[in-house]
Amino acid sequence: TARRAARAAERGGARARPGREGVRESPRNGARQKLHKWFGRDPVDFATGRMLLAQTDVALPGVLPLVFQRQFESSYRAGRWFGPTWSSTLDQRLETDAEGVVYHGEEGLLLAYPHPVPGGVPVLPEEGPRRTLERTPHGDYVLTDPESGRVHHFTGGGEREETALLAEVADRNGNRITFDYDEEGTPLGVVHSGGYRLRVETADGRVTALHLAGAAPDGGDQQLIRYAYDTHGNLTEVVNSTGTPLRFGYDDRGRITSWTDTNGSRFGYAYDDEDRCVWQSGEAGRLLSTLDYSQTDPRTGLRVTAVTDSLGHTTRYLVNDRLQIVTSVDATGATTRTERDHDDRVLATTDALGRTWSVERDGEGRPVAETAPDGSCTRVTYNELGLPTRVVGPDGAEWRYAYDERGNRIQVTDPAGGTTRCTYAPDGSLTSVTDALGATTRVRCDRAGLPLEITDPLGATTAYRRDGFGNPVTVVDPLGGTTRLAWTVEGRLTRREGPDGAQESWTYDGEGNCVRHVNPSGGETSYEYTHFDQLSARTGPDGVRYTFTHDTELRLTEVTNPQGLTWTYTYDPAGRLIAERDFDDRTHRYDLDPTGALTSRTTPLGEVIRYERDALGRTVRKDAAGAVTTYAYDPAGRLLEATAPGAEVRYQRDKLGRVKTELVNGRALTHAYDALGRRTRRTTPTGAVSTSTYDTAGNRTSLTANGHTLDFTHDAAGRETQRAIGANDLALTQLWDPAGRLTSQSLTRTASDPIQRRDYTYRADGYLTGVVDSVTGRTAFDLNAVGRVTAVHARDWTERYAYDEAGNQTEATWPETHAFQEAKGPRTYTGTTITSAGRIRYEHDAAGRVTLRQKTRLSRKPDSWRYQWDAEDRLVQATTPDGTVWRYAYDPLGRRTAKHRIVGGEAVETTLFAWDGPTLIEQTTTAPALPHPVTLTWDHKGFTPLTQTERLTNESTQQEIDSRFYAIVTDLVGTPTELVDESGDIAWRARSTLWGTTTWPTTSTTYTPLRFPGQYYDPETGLHYNYFRYYDPATARYASPDPLGLGPAPLPTAYVRNPHTWSDPFGLAPTGGCPPTPDVGDVDSLVRNIDERTVFHYSNREGYEGVLDSGTVRADGKGRAYVTQEMVSPEDAHNFLFAGNPAYIGKGDYMIAIRTPEGTVLRVGEQPNELIHQGSLRFSRDDIIYAGPNPFN
Repeated sequence: TARRAARAAERGGARARPGREGVRESPRNGARQKLHKWFGRDPVDFATGRMLLAQTDVALPGVLPLVFQRQFESSYRAGRWFGPTWSSTLDQRLETDAEGVVYHGEEGLLLAYPHPVPGGVPVLPEEGPRRTLERTPHGDYVLTDPESGRVHHFTGGGEREETALLAEVADRNGNRITFDYDEEGTPLGVVHSGGYRLRVETADGRVTALHLAGAAPDGGDQQLIRYAYDTHGNLTEVVNSTGTPLRFGYDDRGRITSWTDTNGSRFGYAYDDEDRCVWQSGEAGRLLSTLDYSQTDPRTGLRVTAVTDSLGHTTRYLVNDRLQIVTSVDATGATTRTERDHDDRVLATTDALGRTWSVERDGEGRPVAETAPDGSCTRVTYNELGLPTRVVGPDGAEWRYAYDERGNRIQVTDPAGGTTRCTYAPDGSLTSVTDALGATTRVRCDRAGLPLEITDPLGATTAYRRDGFGNPVTVVDPLGGTTRLAWTVEGRLTRREGPDGAQESWTYDGEGNCVRHVNPSGGETSYEYTHFDQLSARTGPDGVRYTFTHDTELRLTEVTNPQGLTWTYTYDPAGRLIAERDFDDRTHRYDLDPTGALTSRTTPLGEVIRYERDALGRTVRKDAAGAVTTYAYDPAGRLLEATAPGAEVRYQRDKLGRVKTELVNGRALTHAYDALGRRTRRTTPTGAVSTSTYDTAGNRTSLTANGHTLDFTHDAAGRETQRAIGANDLALTQLWDPAGRLTSQSLTRTASDPIQRRDYTYRADGYLTGVVDSVTGRTAFDLNAVGRVTAVHARDWTERYAYDEAGNQTEATWPETHAFQEAKGPRTYTGTTITSAGRIRYEHDAAGRVTLRQKTRLSRKPDSWRYQWDAEDRLVQATTPDGTVWRYAYDPLGRRTAKHRIVGGEAVETTLFAWDGPTLIEQTTTAPALPHPVTLTWDHKGFTPLTQTERLTNESTQQEIDSRFYAIVTDLVGTPTELVDESGDIAWRARSTLWGTTTWPTTSTTYTPLRFPGQYYDPETGLHYNYFRYYDPATARYASPDPLGLGPAPLPTAYVRNPHTWSDPFGLAPTGGCPPTPDVGDVDSLVRNIDERTVFHYSNREGYEGVLDSGTVRADGKGRAYVTQEMVSPEDAHNFLFAGNPAYIGKGDYMIAIRTPEGTVLRVGEQPNELIHQGSLRFSRDDIIYAGPNPFN
């Protein structure tokens, strides 16, 4: 049968070369796993020069995913079903001869084994991964991969047969993928125990199409992909559901000389006589490369691969006789050295600064100890399945893991003793998770192991119905709201209908790029792409168009806004960003060390901020134009101490690294946590105590602040429905629509005693269109195509706003009763820098920061506010029109800790601020007009304030003299609208314009300085302090450019697009609102495709784009690339993955979900579900499940 199958595969006109020939020709090359090869360009293995092209045709999710792959390799000649130079899932087989057995893997792997004795001891390959081969007493073969736990069964290959065909792949849980053949050995199908059935069409010894049984809309078989071949049997066309082919060209040796994608973009290759790629280039010279293999390193005698890119920059790779790259020298001369063992596993890495990370391995090659350049060490212990059971970090923190006999992780115990337990069905699908406090979440899965129902500890259930691909087509939330989804054959979301009936759609080209998105309001965004799927233009629903230019190395070099202004980027020969020039011709320059770490940056003013790093690459000293800040860390790399001029921050942490005490200039903030890491108690520097309780689903059920309690009630979806305030029947009740939008908010003393009510209406895309307030009446909002508010219509007044095509506000008017009348009227700009607003004139320094705000007055001298900034764009002094000077102080993390009113060089009025991570929680003011210090303390849910407590204290004894408590009512994004005392009286009510200029009744009995989320109002300047920047509500702009540049938004000085649905708590990047379309995948495909190989990497927009563009999660200063198996919210990413360090604010806003290549070694890190890859983690676009804004946003 096997011989007949071989003959069938040869009928295509090109005979597959026996694997033994490949082994003899290069025993090392065939045995090298893809994850141990060093790839670059498009892509070439720099150790051998072989061009490799891997493609995934089918990926069906499950505990054991069904993945159908092909891989071209320029020296490979053992392929059958897709031509001799392609290996594939169907080409997996064993070939036997007199010397032994050769295994053909789906990624071109050729492993040579001695003959195993039937029923005897398994044998290992002569080279390559330690996958064992044994022969059953019946003559069949079993190949076992101990790393993945998967077992391959082969039939045939006896004494009279040369080939044993792959019959089955099974995992430890008994899930199986079986391969069906006809009597001639021709593949007919691939069947998954979870219910998937892949039907294979063949002709003339080649696979011509793949179909998924029962997956078509009418219940028939759905064609997934089809293939075409030339007369020599070479694969020439691959056609997906779009009907447009991806085409390949070949030379007479079966090597790919070109591919032309479905958009018509072409890429070409040339080879030498040894099948090495010597030249490659795309359209217009993109990724043009020449590769030279003739050189020898004079010092070591090692062979050199020299790769010269399209800009003439050369990188050299030194290759030893085991085809291992031991040294790389980039175009700047930076040298990295790597030591590997016999099986290509890393033993040590020495970076360009001479710092060495070493790895100790056990007899199976597993890392058991990793030692960093500073001597710190992480140790790992494994069980008999090779799974980590104990991880001890450099700080001694110990994580323990337990597994069932099939390798499913059933228990995790953290260093504090908290234990999470999991249970599984016989097929390995998750059935329950019980947290450290005993609350259990239950999961019911289908045959493939995909969730059908998830029930939280309170009994709320989310249900899924799936199509034949495993895609969810309906999702029913715990309240019965149904979301309906439609998908392409390739698994891309094409339509979403929300529980409220709102629909949006997506259209893709043949490469999977989204070319059109229609939002629920009918607004259309179109995308244009150039070669290599690079975005070249984006046109929004309002017709506004941005264009993007890339160099021949595919790096973004220019962004052109709709006004024709350009933002440019400059790179060094190694491809690292060294300068950027913004829309207003201001240039920032960056100096890097040989490892690529920032050593200094120069501002447009010429001020230099320098950085010094320790042996692990952590910043230990920062010199900002003479202001020096130092940093110290614990053995696990967490910040322990930071000291700056006039400020000091110290942390005391528990065994899990959570902050127990934070001391800022000696003022202590303390925390207590439950076993799940939820904070149960907080004590502020002035002694204000807050406690919280939670239900088993994680909802906060009560907050007690200074003895006053709020009780929270939630619906089954976790949305807050009622907030009981105190013990006097005072309550805030909230109603939600099926899409999760707030529709009604009522404040009542009793059911029959309403105080206030607001009802909200929305446009289909989620933007607010109206509010009916029981006190102020109806307010309606006019919106443009992208959701910007152009007019506010209230009962007896109107606001109007106009914008240019870039989003700059060009005209603004509001009622006479509102503040900042002098700012009404037209706005003028130079570039994107505002020069006037109404009767206000602005001056800026060379860095784009406001230095003068001047209000003209009739027949009088103008009022002038002057601002001074430090080298890090922090406002340090303001002078008001009457000559009063205010000075501002910051801690080493950039948080404002004090402001002082200066008279005669002395502070006569001081406000001290206290922070909980990035959230302002307390201020204490002392002034001559105040007989006692006045303290305001706030409690929050995220960035939404819940309570304000006012206290008078004795300055010397700190004893409380008097206190008042208020519950805070907020708008949709969390801006305070009312302060309510426990009797139900409204003590303060905001009257605000759209963009935040605020007044309040003179009869108010209290006051709050809180404004938009994360903002604090400074009366002396009229600005809102917003952590990293200051916001001007009169112009809806910041007083300084965004330090993150274009990453967060296309207009770096403007506030958010619509303040009813968006906010910017850090003054860095908008959050909330209507989320943008992901770059890869979508939320629903993300959920359905998560499996045991999925890892997540979190970053801010800038870091995310760098990872996406480079296909690399770069190693840090420790030589480690960090990922996690946890999908978490941006807030949890900051608080737990980044240990709450404000320096990492925004690092959880974007997420890339990657299915790690088979066999990728990721060891457990110091934190739960933290995984570490030694060296940079490389992946292809096909490995990406999702890339875009964090779905929790």
